[in-house]
Amino acid sequence: MFPSAKLFKNALIFDGQTFLTTTTLLVESGKVVAIGDEAVASNPECESAEVEIVDCQGKWLLPGLVDCHVHFREPGLVRKEGYLTGSAGALHGGVTTVMEIQNNPPLMNSAALLAQKKQNLGGVSRVDFAPYGSLTLESVGQLHEMKAECPAVKCFLGCSTGAGGVHSEQEMRVLFQAAADADVLIVAHCEDNAVMKKADDSLQGDELRRHDLRRPREAEVQSIQDALRVAKEVGARLHVFHISTAEGGRMVADAAAGGQAVTGTTAPHYLLVDAEQAHAAPQNRFKVNPAIKYADDRQGLLALVEAGKLQGVGTDHAPHPMSEKDRAYDKAPSGFPSVDLLLPLMVAASDQSELTLERALASVTKDPADEFQLLQKGRIAVGADADLVLADPDLKKVVDENQLLSKSGWSPYEGRELRAFPEKVWLRGELVFADGQVLGEPIGKPLLESGLPKIRSNT
Repeated sequence: MFPSAKLFKNALIFDGQTFLTTTTLLVESGKVVAIGDEAVASNPECESAEVEIVDCQGKWLLPGLVDCHVHFREPGLVRKEGYLTGSAGALHGGVTTVMEIQNNPPLMNSAALLAQKKQNLGGVSRVDFAPYGSLTLESVGQLHEMKAECPAVKCFLGCSTGAGGVHSEQEMRVLFQAAADADVLIVAHCEDNAVMKKADDSLQGDELRRHDLRRPREAEVQSIQDALRVAKEVGARLHVFHISTAEGGRMVADAAAGGQAVTGTTAPHYLLVDAEQAHAAPQNRFKVNPAIKYADDRQGLLALVEAGKLQGVGTDHAPHPMSEKDRAYDKAPSGFPSVDLLLPLMVAASDQSELTLERALASVTKDPADEFQLLQKGRIAVGADADLVLADPDLKKVVDENQLLSKSGWSPYEGRELRAFPEKVWLRGELVFADGQVLGEPIGKPLLESGLPKIRSNT
């Protein structure tokens, strides 16, 4: 049994927004109870023999990361991934909270399915979790009940793995109107099927193996434009997932600045890789939907993250076995694993650009926690869950896919030198990961329970 209280000393503490001057933190009963040398020293608990001392030796102490977009394939496709392995991979990447969308049958079309899924994950997930609902014609009549069980509902406006996409603007309007009536947030995959078909029809020869040409910029931009227009007309709240183009990101930011209820997130690969690099990678490793775009898109998205005009970064962790990825381009599924590496990838995004370290870290901690109303997550603050990550910012390692813990057993970042790999991770005050391995039995919990209000933090 671990002591009920832990005193973290000699830490470089990042609270979700900035690095603090204090180096001390007190945790008790799974919560942060005091921050700062004087506050901790004056707390009588610190004099108790029951307090465990954790000497951080000058390393980073961060809030557990919040990955707002993963696919763990459970139930229905656990052969590719499940919560047991996916959540182990999450801890390897410093992630203690995942928000997950089912893009394989059974889709989460009802409150009953969502509740059953969360119940089944007890004793399975090693991190806390909040599954999204599915926004489909089948779920339209269920949205009022689903709202209490999920942070948002996912709508595929374009075809992608496991989803054919919305077939017409009329269908989109029906879905968005239902979400508006239920006052539930829509999270959307925005690509226009007609634009992608036109692109396909115009390509020849080797061009047909260029994912960035078959799913071009215009497909995302057109879809975001249409989604913004329809959402505004019906009064729906909209969040655009995994934005891959600078123009798409700016459209979302400009609409929000104009008063529309719209937000967005991007993904690490759009901040680190360009289309040429993605095309050159072997075995379709960087084939993903939306396709990775171009250097100016990467720079534009980095600037939007730096300015706080996007509400975070989610991996879009989408595992497939290498036996499926290593096929001819047309036969290889889109998506790749990346939750195992979220912390070092975001540090790399800062190291390789003008994105400040504080904004890079905030984009995977407090930003997504605030966006999806998870008040106890993504921050080091009195009363918050003691989800903590210890990492040495000076320690560099080469990515070895054989050491990763999610089920796929490969990474598109294989061989890259990164820094700030998590050394230890605590979930609600309990040590659950150390030295590259998970510890103990799974203790992950659902973050939303039926009937509990969701609270948005304004801090």
